[in-house]
Amino acid sequence: MTWDKSPWIEGGLRITRAAIAEVERDAIAGYEAEQEACGYIAGPDSDPLLCDRAVPIENLAKLLHKRDPVVYFRSPRTFFAFHERTLEAALREGLGMNSPVKILYHSHLDVGAYLSGTDQAVLSRGQAARSEGGTGTLGPGPAWPLAFLVSSVKRGVSAPHVDDHKLFIWRAGAFEQSTFELV
Repeated sequence: MTWDKSPWIEGGLRITRAAIAEVERDAIAGYEAEQEACGYIAGPDSDPLLCDRAVPIENLAKLLHKRDPVVYFRSPRTFFAFHERTLEAALREGLGMNSPVKILYHSHLDVGAYLSGTDQAVLSRGQAARSEGGTGTLGPGPAWPLAFLVSSVKRGVSAPHVDDHKLFIWRAGAFEQSTFELV
């Protein structure tokens, strides 16, 4: 599948309540583990704007931060990383099963649903900041023909809860917020 044949990269997606419920379960579990959650959402090829299946992917940030806290200076609460081969395999398998991956998702803990500078740099294949407070740069664009969902998880009175979701797409050299509908 090529970028120009992937309608979901234009936004305006419809995400099923079941898929969002799975994203929220993953985001809350991540919050309780003190790390961002991440994964993907797929949907039927026959309905390009429908996303009906969320699949969590292991966040490797804790492992990377422990292994090299200088290079991976952000804590798992503020960054996510995954085996790209895992996502690439899901992209291939999804196309083969007529259920392509359409969205890459991750959560933010106690800071809102937005694409951070680090998110934008990494997702566009740019250069992330090399230190806290540093500046990253955007790259030429995402490596995969996907939209990007960020879910905000906040501490609640008795338990954490997801209070917002925002969808982003890459257009004209930058990320912009797009619409989506829960169905």
